[in-house]
Amino acid sequence: MNKPNEKDVVTQQDVADYAGVSRAVVSYVLNNGPRKVSAETRQRVIAAIEELAYRPNKHAQRLKQGSAAVQNIIGIVTGGQSYNILNRPYYNLVLAGLFDSAHQLNQHIRFFSFFEALKDPVFFNKNIHPDEISSLILLLPKIITETPGHEEILDTMIERIDNIICLEDSIRGLPAVIFDRAAAAFMAVEHLIKLGHQQIAFLAIDDQRKQGYRQALLENNLPYDETLIRILSAVEPAQSAYQQTLEMLETGKTPTAIFTANDEAGIAAIAALHDRGLRVPDDVAITSIDDIELASMIRPALTTVNVPKRRMGMYAIQFLISQREILSPHAASMVLPIELIVRDSCGARR
Repeated sequence: MNKPNEKDVVTQQDVADYAGVSRAVVSYVLNNGPRKVSAETRQRVIAAIEELAYRPNKHAQRLKQGSAAVQNIIGIVTGGQSYNILNRPYYNLVLAGLFDSAHQLNQHIRFFSFFEALKDPVFFNKNIHPDEISSLILLLPKIITETPGHEEILDTMIERIDNIICLEDSIRGLPAVIFDRAAAAFMAVEHLIKLGHQQIAFLAIDDQRKQGYRQALLENNLPYDETLIRILSAVEPAQSAYQQTLEMLETGKTPTAIFTANDEAGIAAIAALHDRGLRVPDDVAITSIDDIELASMIRPALTTVNVPKRRMGMYAIQFLISQREILSPHAASMVLPIELIVRDSCGARR
């Protein structure tokens, strides 16, 4: 069978005809039952769904009303997996900012999904469509682009949805709400240098933070020592930081200060130092980035660079609303302000 005209709404019957099966079989595949479908037939139906860009027509009235009916409806897609988003205090606050601001500004978040789910053509066509959402937020977009097999899905997503904003990183020239990781690292490391530290370990993720660390050393005429560099797992930064701190101490070369990628890593480093009988900040000073709530509650309280996490979500929602009205093809990214919060872990208060 030939493809339906692009202007026509693709129906289950079209999928059935294209796949050479009955409409009932298509329904069984879409609903995972009630009857079983052989793996070969199921694959044929899925291929037809993907080829025809079919999506379940549960919103016929919305389709008749056109795009105006979905102008306040937003989707959120994130890279990574649940354990490195939903378990992380930082991202919990970013998401809280998104949902709170959406509610206050009369926007509706239709779905929150991990990018992996979009590999299912039924799910993709049902949700990533201009008749379903007007705007899209991409959280941790760099992880999306770094995962094999995601590029083609991302291409289709950008082609379908005009109004997209990224959080934390910009990809494909899309606008983004970000904070300057290099500047945050520079701020935290230079603070330690001004306190007299010259052997400062890097316990962080190998991204712009490392550039900021190196720049702070360079501008203060301090050498870059590869033995003080420890790269954390982006998936489990706290567990990684604890282990890396212990391993660093076992080398016999204990730094006088440690810069950590985020507060979870900073708190884990404090725990590791404590377990080896070292005191913070008396023996080793620590600075970090994020300023999650626990940073002020741990003892010693953590010196860190504040990133306005909730405001990141608020700005993203406001941007999408304004972009619908302006329709600018050259929307600029927004860089959030950051601020060093001096507490006890760096020793400055003494």
